[in-house]
Amino acid sequence: MTDYSDAAGASIRLSNADRDEAVARLARAHGDGRLTADEYTERSDTAKTATTRGELAPLFADLPDTTKESVIGSAAGSAPDPDFGPPPAAAYPSKPGDESRDSYNRTRPLGGTAGVVAVSVTPLIALAAFLLCGFLAPDGFAWSWLFWLAVPIVGIIVYGPAGRSGNRD
Repeated sequence: MTDYSDAAGASIRLSNADRDEAVARLARAHGDGRLTADEYTERSDTAKTATTRGELAPLFADLPDTTKESVIGSAAGSAPDPDFGPPPAAAYPSKPGDESRDSYNRTRPLGGTAGVVAVSVTPLIALAAFLLCGFLAPDGFAWSWLFWLAVPIVGIIVYGPAGRSGNRD
C-alpha cells in the first residue's frame, strides 16, 4: 500500500495501477463499513480521474492505514472475510506457466475425476442413443432428440450449484 500523504511524492504522476490500487483501498474501506456507498462512489470516481499522488491524499486522510493490522480488529479477534481477501499463496502456481493465476477460483467438479469423465462421455452416449433410437424405433427421430438434454443436465449436476468451489474446503 502507499501513503498518499507524503508531501515529497505529491507531484508524482499516477499510473493506471496506482489508480486501481487506490480504488481497491477505498473498496476495502467501504467493505469494512468505514465509508457509505455514496462516499465510496464519490471518492472512487475522484481516484479514477486523479493525475498525481497529491490528489489522492484527501481521499484517505480520514481512513486508517490498512497496511498494518488494525488494533480494533486484533483486540476483537475477528478474522477477515475469506471471500473478500486475496487467495492463499498456495493457490498460485509454483512455476510460471503451470496454470493461470485465476485457477484458485475455478469450480472443481462434483465427483472429481468421475465427474469429468461423466461430462466428457455424455455427448458420445447421447449421440449413440440418438442414432440408435432414431433409426431403430418407429418414428424415432421425432423424439430421440431428447437424449441431447442429458449433456447440459450432467454438466449442471457436475459443475453447477452442487459443485464445490475451488477455494473452499
